[in-house]
Amino acid sequence: MSAREGHRRPRHARRGRRRRRRLVGTIVLLSPGLWVLVGDVIRRWAHLMAFDRLHQKAYAATVFASFVFWAALLYNAARRRGLMRQIAAGLFVTGFVLAVGVQAAFHGRFAIYLSHDAQIYAQSFPQSLVGYLPLTLGTAAHLALTLVVALGLVILARTWVRPHHLPRKISPLLIPAVLVGMAQIPASYRMWQSTTPDIIYVHGVLSELEERRGETQNAPDLRVQRRRPVAVPRLTPKPPHPRNVLFILQESLRYDITCNRYVKDVWTDPPRCATPFSNDAAPDRFAFEQMRANASTTAISINNLWTGIPSHLGYDRLLEAPVIWDFAEAAGYHGAYWTSQNVMFGSMRLYVQDFPTDVYAYATHLDSYAAFDEGANDALLTDRVIADWDALSEPFMAVVHYSNVHFPYVYDPNKAPFQPALFSKEAGDNDAYLNYYRNVSYLSDEAVGRLIDHVRKTPSGKRTVIVYTSDHGEAFREHWQLGHTSSLYDEEIKVPGWIDAPEGTLSEQERVSLRDAEHELLWHYDVPATILDLMGVWDDPGLQPFKADMVGNPITRPIRTTGPVPLQNCSWLWECGFRNWGIMQGPLKLEAREWENAFHCFDVLADPEERVDLGEHACAPLADVARATFGPMPFQEWPDGHTVLFGPKPVVPTD
Repeated sequence: MSAREGHRRPRHARRGRRRRRRLVGTIVLLSPGLWVLVGDVIRRWAHLMAFDRLHQKAYAATVFASFVFWAALLYNAARRRGLMRQIAAGLFVTGFVLAVGVQAAFHGRFAIYLSHDAQIYAQSFPQSLVGYLPLTLGTAAHLALTLVVALGLVILARTWVRPHHLPRKISPLLIPAVLVGMAQIPASYRMWQSTTPDIIYVHGVLSELEERRGETQNAPDLRVQRRRPVAVPRLTPKPPHPRNVLFILQESLRYDITCNRYVKDVWTDPPRCATPFSNDAAPDRFAFEQMRANASTTAISINNLWTGIPSHLGYDRLLEAPVIWDFAEAAGYHGAYWTSQNVMFGSMRLYVQDFPTDVYAYATHLDSYAAFDEGANDALLTDRVIADWDALSEPFMAVVHYSNVHFPYVYDPNKAPFQPALFSKEAGDNDAYLNYYRNVSYLSDEAVGRLIDHVRKTPSGKRTVIVYTSDHGEAFREHWQLGHTSSLYDEEIKVPGWIDAPEGTLSEQERVSLRDAEHELLWHYDVPATILDLMGVWDDPGLQPFKADMVGNPITRPIRTTGPVPLQNCSWLWECGFRNWGIMQGPLKLEAREWENAFHCFDVLADPEERVDLGEHACAPLADVARATFGPMPFQEWPDGHTVLFGPKPVVPTD
């Protein structure tokens, strides 16, 4: 071997080591982006495969941006010395844990990524950085794993990456460039989410910051926040018979299109009502012909139905109130909540995420492309509940919450018996538009009826009492408005309501009380009281402090709610476009909107269409009660920066 050959071998070895180092270093730099991409593909394979060409290109662009962003930070973290080395490492580890780890945990909980929709109503910036996620074992595992990966990548980068002189001089300029780039690249945040999760996260945080600085007005109104319920002591259930409770809650279903009472010959052409499937599934139900919601806004209505306390109480009181699942857990009942509602809408996810349930599912679990307003298809919800049903441990208190009757509605032209039907808000098309709504209700009821049929065929179903109502109704120009939230007339708040109980689940006294309630005035505030009574805890001493603010009474007992009952479409949990409120006592309804100088008074039994305004005096003293509760009329925003939705004008100190 010549001397020249002997010199070549070390040079070749050094070059080989450098090539290996560069190769491994490149792999390390690309690893963060690869981790993001592979994790996203594992979580959303079917969703990603459904992208059309436009969304495929958009996704590919954000994949490239994600690779560049994390590689630039990691490259600077691999510097041999200097302050920039520590800054870049800190940015990389912190950013990776938040933008990647939080997104993995959030998707694990909600089957969708934390985005603009979920962030803009946040009231605590530190909590919003972690998506307000509850600190469960799953959340902790996601964050811990991502932290380990981030730290490991920094160590590997400092071992294998050797920034050269010129790149080392230039690379710090990449950090502000890639940060600005992440903020400026367009992000798809709703339904499609054709963007990598880290970029969706960054845009969500930026949306919140812009909202806080007043640069945008995407979330000018109050919305529900995360609950912080007070502890419920151990409750001892004493129902007269062993039983479970299933609460079926419909969306936007007005009373007068339904078969609330059983209709024997319902299958005419078209059917005699828009709910023939549930009609047939529960023929022996106890119907309540005068059931009214206390709001025509979903967020307020579900708070009434799940806590039993009025929504004009203070912000803290509403968030501290236990819900029926909290009481069920305290009584040893297993909880479940399934909904086709998209809980990203209006920050609803903060309200429901901490329910103590063994089983849950939201719209995005049923369909990753679930619509924002009308949610996932109600048929998918029924499929999910049926699939989960046998896994429920008894006794249980379960809620199935439908969604498709919410505007803009889920419609199937092949299941539309009410004709002519037209999706049109034009005044001349009102009758056809109402038929369209009937068909939407018909389609949703098919899912409800199928669920009830299944439940009644199962062993646990023979011990399950079903409570049924809708969160509110829907207006079709009866008093000039369309939809809901804009008034408290009966087309918006009179709702179907019934209880179906198999033989042997009710006492004779309960059956008599339910039968007697058919034509009595009942309220949504009576529903949670009834559920608590069905669980056998209404008389438990531990429940007494919580009953102090509850308005209603169990329908399973003969005592009815006869005092003034508040009605409102604006609360500390859900601020409205304009305030409308009222009071009912017996058949007398007092209602008004914020610009009016006086309340309107109606007798809903003598005048069911609410055409004859009797004047405030006819409803006395309800007008005084309403003004004491909701404040003077016409409503004016309080000055001096005070945020007050209800109640008397605040006293402003003069000193």
